[in-house]
Amino acid sequence: MRLMDLGRGCFEVPERLRAVEVRGVACDSRQVKPGDLFVAVRGETTDGHRFLRKAEELGAVAAVVETDRLRRSPPLEEALPRRVPLIEVDDSRQALGRLAANLYGTRLDGLAVTGVTGTKGKTTTTWMLDSVLRGAGKVSALLGTVLNRVGARVYPSDNTTPGCLDLHRYLKELADQGGTHAVLEVSSHGILQRRTAGIPIRCGVFTNVAPEHLDYHKTFESYVQTKVSFFAELPPGSFAVVSREDPVSRTIASRTRAHVAWYGADLHDGVEDLRMAPEGLRFRWKGVLVRSRLWGHHNLLNILGAMTAAECLGVSRDDIRAGIEAAEAPPGRLERIDAGQPFQVFVDYAHTDGSLETVLSALRGVTPGRLIAVFGCGGDRDRTKRPRMGRVAERHADQVIVTSDNPRSEDPRKIIEDVMEALERPEDAVSEVDRRDAIALG
Repeated sequence: MRLMDLGRGCFEVPERLRAVEVRGVACDSRQVKPGDLFVAVRGETTDGHRFLRKAEELGAVAAVVETDRLRRSPPLEEALPRRVPLIEVDDSRQALGRLAANLYGTRLDGLAVTGVTGTKGKTTTTWMLDSVLRGAGKVSALLGTVLNRVGARVYPSDNTTPGCLDLHRYLKELADQGGTHAVLEVSSHGILQRRTAGIPIRCGVFTNVAPEHLDYHKTFESYVQTKVSFFAELPPGSFAVVSREDPVSRTIASRTRAHVAWYGADLHDGVEDLRMAPEGLRFRWKGVLVRSRLWGHHNLLNILGAMTAAECLGVSRDDIRAGIEAAEAPPGRLERIDAGQPFQVFVDYAHTDGSLETVLSALRGVTPGRLIAVFGCGGDRDRTKRPRMGRVAERHADQVIVTSDNPRSEDPRKIIEDVMEALERPEDAVSEVDRRDAIALG
């Protein structure tokens, strides 16, 4: 593709560069191949502008850079390429989305893309909506934390929200298969890093918001505004599906140009005859009897968010009911483990105090005997949640066992200490670094 065509609608290509042939686009200097256009973006821990010369050495034919970054301290002289021409833009991440659309020739007009964001419930909500769409005969894509499924093909997932180039590539593949719908988890990192740039969202779903990723966002207010900004950018004619139970929804409703559709777990939103039991949920929604193998109030809200989004997308209530009844919980979301043991075991991804409290509260409601919580906290992430998670576990469980959970570069023993030190009764808790041994202790 000529650089002139690749950059159409994105930047002005100088006359001398218009006929330059470009084989691909890369935003990671390590992945540059001969003939690529390199787009320098600023990440969480590094800056692509510092690897311009590396991209040149690997064969880049041109590079997109941010005007502001070229003139900001520290100086970049040593990183600047010797021969490769630079094309300046205001926002290289925004430019990357347009370039990706041009590169893959993504025809998104025929795709209804739904983005689900929130602190908790993104994965379950997307799985429920995807089950409804596939049950209604749609060729769809499910992109998120657990996996990336495009039609019948499954790809591994490295991030909650795929990178911009990967996302456009998946949607191009979906369109080539005759796909009509895509359901996407949208993380706060994904919003700030503009991973959905160039993709018109037909429907945005908000689950909830609670303190999380404060190591990245610095303040809770900044984190909330990031979520709100996703809905503020929805185009007119789209839908914003928001939870009546979270006060941030009112801010979203006042800031979005999309049509607002509310959901909640009471009669006002069409929910009645609700029954919760260990085998699942049963309720009436707008006159339709719905059964689900999921349980707990939090999952009821996730289901209602998915159902409301499906209705906005034009799916019939009968198809919505059938899709919800056929859906299973995604892996690691109150996933029941049955190995023939004479007691119940559940695995949940809960990695914040709010999520842990939600899960343990739900389990307490259906546990006639002792409730044992085996958990840990991730390394190189928000340290302030460690004592909070410890206190939540202590409050709801009969036995607390603290273990290691993806320590990354940190010493797992130090992470466990951070949790144990906050307990009111540390002598009643158990710590064990080895996860297998910790589970066996339970």
